[in-house]
Amino acid sequence: MKKALALAALLLACQFMGWSQAKKPTIMVVPADAFCVRNGYVQTIGAMGENVTSPDYSRAMKENADIRTLVSAMGDFMAKNDFPIQSLEQELKRLQTEDAEMAMMTGRSGGEIEETPLERLRRSARADIILDLDYEIHRVGPQKQVSFNLQALDAYSSKIISGNTGVSSAANVPLTSLLEECVLSFKDNFLSGLQHYFDDLFANGREISVTFLRYDNCPFYFDDDIEIDGEDYEFGEWVEEWFQDNTVEGRFTTGASSGNRLRFTQVRIPLYAQNRKGRDVAIDADDFVKPLVRELRKKLGVTVGASPRGLGDVWITVGDK
Repeated sequence: MKKALALAALLLACQFMGWSQAKKPTIMVVPADAFCVRNGYVQTIGAMGENVTSPDYSRAMKENADIRTLVSAMGDFMAKNDFPIQSLEQELKRLQTEDAEMAMMTGRSGGEIEETPLERLRRSARADIILDLDYEIHRVGPQKQVSFNLQALDAYSSKIISGNTGVSSAANVPLTSLLEECVLSFKDNFLSGLQHYFDDLFANGREISVTFLRYDNCPFYFDDDIEIDGEDYEFGEWVEEWFQDNTVEGRFTTGASSGNRLRFTQVRIPLYAQNRKGRDVAIDADDFVKPLVRELRKKLGVTVGASPRGLGDVWITVGDK
């Protein structure tokens, strides 16, 4: 019995050491869309011939001292609890430089690169979790009270990891103190939810989506039988076999499919992959499908392209790119 207990303790210790060495997800705190819309921090961009309103994070951070203070304070809180934080302000500055360079880029047919602010932020910052921060300040006589809403979003799948709301007491104290009071009221559950998310990532991989789109000059349809490696496969069937071999424990869901479109969701990919130098590097949806794109080009002899749409979604085009 003592030997069994000693062995169990040793196994638990080894598991703990393994978890302690694992890299925690990177987090970024951003003003919520609702906050930006409510306070007029929005911008209008063209998308597919229509105007789309998106949050203007840069303007919110520059013009609103309170949200700047709260974002910084929330970042400090997460950092103190050993969750790596990326600075929104620093990423915005880097994005401004990138945007200036991207504005000078045009495609072969004269097209321009187009992304929403959140897509650009996710792509550039490579944050695993977005903390969506919303608040309102209420005046109770000379005192202030804060109602607080915080959502943790998976930057890959856009799913809500956890959501919490809180209301501070009314007091004549700095805004950061009221924020801290709100956060402390639910911090244990919130941090537990984040850790549970991380444990799931480590055990089951990241969740992404992959969509195949067919150009009209592609010589086959996705529900056609084609010859690959001397055998006849339906294109979609061959892709499913590739996912079975390359996803974490073969986990993925085949969505709606047709001769022109295939959709795969809940595709579980490893957290890391080895680069050409044999080093483990963090990967996203675009990194994951690169070997698939190369294999398709080689085996099918057609043009295949990949267009990332944020960290966790990628379109693969067959017949052109």
